[in-house]
Amino acid sequence: VGVLVVVGLLSMIIISLLFRMQAAATASATSLRSEQAWGITLSGLDRAIDVVSDPTRTSLGWIDNPTDFEHQLVYDDGSDIWYFSVFRRSELETGEIAFGVVDEASKLPLTATNVLQLMKVPNMTLPAAETLADFVDGDSIMRDNGAEQDLYDLMPVSYSIPNQPVSFLDEFLMAQGVSAGHLYGEDANRNHRLDANENDADTLFPPDNQDGTLSGGLHRFFTLHSRDWNVNRNNQPRLDINSVPLDPAPAGLLDETIAFLEAKRTANEPITSISELVDASITVTEENQAQRELNSGIGLGDLGQLMDLYSTSTQRIRSGRVNINTAQVGILAQVEGIDEALANAIVSARQSLSPETSRSVAWLLEEELLDAEQFKQIEPRISARSFQFHVQVMGYALPSGKYCVVEAIVDLIGPEPKILYLRDLTKLGLPYHFNPQQETSMTNNG
Repeated sequence: VGVLVVVGLLSMIIISLLFRMQAAATASATSLRSEQAWGITLSGLDRAIDVVSDPTRTSLGWIDNPTDFEHQLVYDDGSDIWYFSVFRRSELETGEIAFGVVDEASKLPLTATNVLQLMKVPNMTLPAAETLADFVDGDSIMRDNGAEQDLYDLMPVSYSIPNQPVSFLDEFLMAQGVSAGHLYGEDANRNHRLDANENDADTLFPPDNQDGTLSGGLHRFFTLHSRDWNVNRNNQPRLDINSVPLDPAPAGLLDETIAFLEAKRTANEPITSISELVDASITVTEENQAQRELNSGIGLGDLGQLMDLYSTSTQRIRSGRVNINTAQVGILAQVEGIDEALANAIVSARQSLSPETSRSVAWLLEEELLDAEQFKQIEPRISARSFQFHVQVMGYALPSGKYCVVEAIVDLIGPEPKILYLRDLTKLGLPYHFNPQQETSMTNNG
């Protein structure tokens, strides 16, 4: 009997050890699969950075580019084949996705103290807008429907509000009464698609208006990250047209233009916009008191190249500009100096532009969408390119279905691209389902 007891105990110990070994092996494999999914996802982020960093590409190369961004094979580990996809909301407003990235300059620069601007966001309420304004303004005066520090001090867990501009939009979730719906609209799972629960009124979370479209929030229309780099297409600093030495002759300027600029400097008449040089003239008085007219020598066809090389600003970084080549009508129409008719004309005209023409905001004049004075007014608020991008990537394995989803903000200003923001979105669920040829089943376990 004693022998049987010993044998039984040994058997139990062995079974326990085997169970622990199997559990450890399973945990190790699970950890490895998670690390693989994360690594594959970062491969997709790296591909996106390569694409948006390529100076030869126009916006067509990253707005919707399945060739580089859809179901891209990374490697086969023997049991799984690993892929990544880079995806975004479709430009067509169909509630579907496109395979590309979003440039931050296609959005409006957010001034959170501008309540009227905030109220243009779908489903934004006046209390939420005024609370956001109070959250970032520099005073302690509470708006009628807002909330200042005194109110936060009375909360069960009090905390200090910034009373200064925030670095990331998600910080607004700390504002009293502001929800994820205000930031992301009806897209609760951040997959950029109209899911059934996002079009069923209040039956299932999130609340929605059941109108068949995916209403956006602050994240869709506004940005805190858009900055324009005052460099030419080769990423070399632009020269200040008002101070660049004119002897020897600087690049791209004719003798006629140099004489014109010398006369403007002598007359103490600085150039306030490069567009002023188009078909411009100045009258000079010579030593014998005779008057002579000097022409700039710059025609409309020269403006794009000239704006690439020269600037009227010495600022290295220029904030708050909207990209006229990528912003939608509703965004363009909120830029000061652009009404809805002009916004529609811009979006229509840019469809037929050559890549070379689209590289400069000068095409607005070349296409005769506005006159010289209008252009001069809006030029400080617009750009023809972008340097910051929102990238959302899913790395995944077939047939096991392991996956990982991340989002990032990438900034191209400087000698090397920088990641300003990186967040794991895997817990929000599978962003979209594959076609039958690509998918068996997808889970985020492990």
